[in-house]
Amino acid sequence: MSEKLFSRCGMRCDLCLIYRPNVEKQDRRAQICAVFEKMEPGYHPDPQTIICDGCTCNNHDAIRLDPDCRARQCVMQKGYPHCGWCEAYPCAIFPAEPTHEELVQRIDVEKCWTWEEEALLEAYNCKRNMDEFRKGRT
Repeated sequence: MSEKLFSRCGMRCDLCLIYRPNVEKQDRRAQICAVFEKMEPGYHPDPQTIICDGCTCNNHDAIRLDPDCRARQCVMQKGYPHCGWCEAYPCAIFPAEPTHEELVQRIDVEKCWTWEEEALLEAYNCKRNMDEFRKGRT
């Protein structure tokens, strides 16, 4: 099993289907883009162009899914590898629980996706990933 590779907010880059090293091994971007569209109405990522070098990549020309990510900026300012190391976690930038609107959206989304699609989202469950990381640190 490969080592877990966390983004700054706790996304699992090693499992992410748009993370460049994973795309180079097996391009499954069309699958995850279809799920992203179900999660975010009006969001239509192009499976041919969406890619991410990871927010821990320091290359000047690195491509990030969210170049303006507040969690990334915060942990870098604090000198942490990711949110799981921060004593203030969870915080306003990275809240512990989804908002009411996010819960409603999640319930609506769950009505229209398959178990296979849900499995594709394992990489993107930042809170669960960070909670598991923090549990393992103690």
